[in-house]
Amino acid sequence: MEKVKATCAIVINDKKEILLIKRGREPFAGHWALISGIGEIKKGFPLEKAVLGEVECDLQTLFLEPRVLFTIPVHNDEHVDKIVVFVGKVDESKVKVNPPFSLEYKWFSPVEIEKLDRLAFEHNEIIGKYLKTKID
Repeated sequence: MEKVKATCAIVINDKKEILLIKRGREPFAGHWALISGIGEIKKGFPLEKAVLGEVECDLQTLFLEPRVLFTIPVHNDEHVDKIVVFVGKVDESKVKVNPPFSLEYKWFSPVEIEKLDRLAFEHNEIIGKYLKTKID
């Protein structure tokens, strides 16, 4: 099976908080996660359109002004070889969960994220790299 790139969205607000969703589906059902996926890529969408679709699916709103931050390699995954990470914002008044994809959402400060148990997928690594690039 040919591996694909996945997209991941770091959604931030004016307070520099990061939006996480509680996943409604496996893998990692019930875990906090960034918005990410390969579904839109598998449909043939380019990366920029794919990340827009992932955000719209999970939050039922638009991902505003996304820009690519970095790409990380993925090891030990049969479907994905790289994750392309975007950052952007949403209209907070229009965010809604979309079961079964997302069950809950919450804005977290970086300190609150550090206190969480393991996030889904490589999302701890992604947030760590994002915060390091924001600090350095």
